[in-house]
Amino acid sequence: MKTKAYYKFIMRSAHFDADLEIVDGISEMMTKGQLWTSGNAQLFDFVNPSKHLVLSERKSNSHNRRIAINHLKKTLYSSYIKDLYEDLTDYLQNILQAAAKNGFNPNRLIGEHKVSFEANDILQARNWDAIAQMVAEKVFRKLENEKKTSELLKKINSKLDLGVDINLINAALPYLEIRHLLVHADGKADENFCSKYSTICNTPNKKININYSLVLSAKTAVLNLVQDYDNKIVEKSILHNDDLKP
Repeated sequence: MKTKAYYKFIMRSAHFDADLEIVDGISEMMTKGQLWTSGNAQLFDFVNPSKHLVLSERKSNSHNRRIAINHLKKTLYSSYIKDLYEDLTDYLQNILQAAAKNGFNPNRLIGEHKVSFEANDILQARNWDAIAQMVAEKVFRKLENEKKTSELLKKINSKLDLGVDINLINAALPYLEIRHLLVHADGKADENFCSKYSTICNTPNKKININYSLVLSAKTAVLNLVQDYDNKIVEKSILHNDDLKP
């Protein structure tokens, strides 16, 4: 058995995997000269000057074609890292909501993250599932607002009493923290990041080289972590059967 949240995570990941394969195919086609016919004045055969204004202005040569494709790959790789983080946090929030809905120990679930609601909010919720979702969302937001990915992962592990392998958390952390660098620092790593993750970054204040190898490592590390969370959740019967799938 797996949680429905896990299947949602896997399906979202599969769409990005397809994107990676598409851009790899485009790169292969360019290498084999299949995107451009000799003598064509345009950068690529598909370029329509009335629609593709930027591409049509570029000189048609192999150097410019390589620049265009490599930029597309870099953009996709960065998006993959960002979405991997978003998909993981979405998974964790869904798990927290489902646990609350199933009546998980409120003392553990809330802990130090006390939340309160207006009476109107409670009355408008109308049923237990909606109230449980409201509570879980507020708790999760408080965890996120601490702005420490390591603490978010560890505290949800602790709140649900899962016993997730700390080594898997540590293995996924550098790739999850790259997302913050992409969003807040234009992909440049500071001394602290390079000191902690020297295999990824050895030159502070320069952009991290986000390539296909790094993306695959990120995917593997985060997927291993999600699988461990999910296995422990199912083993400990934390969610109702309605939130599980075979």
